[in-house]
Amino acid sequence: MNPKITLQFHNVTFGYHKPLLEQFTFSFEKQGIYCLLGKSGCGKTTFLKLIGGLLLPQSGVIEHTAKKISFLFQENRLLPWLTVLDNLLLVTKDRAYCISLLNELGLWGVEHKMPSTLSGGMQRRVALAKALAYDGDIFLLDEPFTGIDPQTKQHILPFVQKKTAQKLCILVTHHVQEARCISSSVYTLEKSTLQPAAPSLFVEGYS
Repeated sequence: MNPKITLQFHNVTFGYHKPLLEQFTFSFEKQGIYCLLGKSGCGKTTFLKLIGGLLLPQSGVIEHTAKKISFLFQENRLLPWLTVLDNLLLVTKDRAYCISLLNELGLWGVEHKMPSTLSGGMQRRVALAKALAYDGDIFLLDEPFTGIDPQTKQHILPFVQKKTAQKLCILVTHHVQEARCISSSVYTLEKSTLQPAAPSLFVEGYS
């Protein structure tokens, strides 16, 4: 059994021209996927970068028990001079596992292709496969399904849920119904607070 992964914010403040987080305290105690909603500019990507150590709090402390963190950025960040498979092999040496991940994400027979020959949605799935291949204790997924058509998204969602079920995964999305399909733990980030999404939000939508 995998050890329980915890993540805690203690009185964290961070901002640019104005605070995005101010004396923010929150504990992620449950394994599985937390979906994070919020209006553009509210700090969702900054929130992930703070967890990943790419940004440092201006005050306060972030603590976690993870040894490895998988980060899927908004950009795919695939190396264009490497094949799809070689991009995945940057984070693991298990070729068979990489190919199985690609197949599970509906990317049959693309392992020897260059990223530039793939559609935007396919490139996004390659980037997602790379994050899954690294197999962190914490997954930070920033709008992982951008550019992926609804039918394909519906096909791969159960696999992503399965791969992150015993880990801690924080997934940022703008789509309320997507969040509802992915997880029962849906939160909104607003005014330095993280609150469970109100039931009315799923009826009215969020933009």
